[in-house]
Order: sequence, then C-alpha cells, then structure tokens
Amino acid sequence: MQLRKQKILNLGFIAAPTFAVAILLGLVLAVTALPKPGDVASEKAIGKRVTDFTLDDQFERALSAKFAGKHSIVLIGDRKGLETMRLWEEKALKAFGDKVQIVRVAYFKGMPFFVPRGLARNEVKQKHPSASVLCDWDGNASAQFDYTDGCRIYFTDINATIRAVSSGECSPEKWQLFMESAQTYFQKTNIR
Repeated sequence: MQLRKQKILNLGFIAAPTFAVAILLGLVLAVTALPKPGDVASEKAIGKRVTDFTLDDQFERALSAKFAGKHSIVLIGDRKGLETMRLWEEKALKAFGDKVQIVRVAYFKGMPFFVPRGLARNEVKQKHPSASVLCDWDGNASAQFDYTDGCRIYFTDINATIRAVSSGECSPEKWQLFMESAQTYFQKTNIR
C-alpha cells in the first residue's frame, strides 16, 4: 500500500511541471497567433482622404504624386518591404493595366542617421532599376496612409480617398480580399 502511495506522489511531481509546461506552451502559441505589425493592414486608413505630395525618387528626381481624379495603387515599403512591393505591383498591373496610376514609396524614416542616403537609394535601384520609387525620408507622406512597417498596398478612388488596404506578403487570399474592396469603386466609374 505504501509503495502505491509513493508511485502516486511521484506521478504528482511529474504531472505538475508537465501541466505547467503545457499551459506555458499554450500561452506561447496563443500569443504567436496574434496579428503582428505588417501582417494585417491598418483598417483605420480606409475612408481617409490623402493629399498630393512631392518627393525625390531613387534617381534624385523630384516627382509628384497627385491623386484627385485618378484611381491609384499606392505601394509603401520599408527596406524589408521593397521586394514584396514588386509582387503586389505585378498583380496590380496585370489586373488594372493603365486604368490606375502606380505610386511607389520607400519608407526611410527609421533609417539610422549614419547610413548614407546614397546607400539606401542604391538598394532601391537594385530592387526597382527602372520604375521610380519616391523616397520618404521623414515619413510625412507615408503617415497620411497610417503606414507603420513592412509592405502595404492601398487603393485610392478618384476623390483621393483610401478604399482598400492590405499588407505583408502578396498571397492569393490577400489579393482577392483587396480586389473585392477595390472593385466596388471601379464599378462606380465603369472601370473594370
């Protein structure tokens, strides 16, 4: 009888840490399943009106982004998001062709002060050798889109109002959701 009690007590010592580990593992999995910055686009940007802006591109040419009267696809990416921007742009060009203007913005506000701007421009040139990418050094242009990090894609209607937004990798599911949001505003002006 005493041997049986000892076995039960020993199992208790094993079960308590195992149970604690299981709880901790469950908490870790729950936290990692939460949306992370850059994975889910900011819904608060939808409905905001954006204003025109002028920035230098990676070739140091001052270019203006004008939104009123045009449907626009705005792609904003930090250093990590620049490559993903190209994938979103390819989808947008395939779907819309010349029915929208494409505005590309490289977000450099958080860049360390000791990194030369020329080095950042060269990085953009490598990833976007021919298409202009506006360099937002102070983050003011990107702020009106509620941009934070990673890669984001926005659709603005002819009234310069943000109507669709997505972020992160350009998966088929994210593209479909983005298109469903944008399609309503294309149909209102007979653009398909």
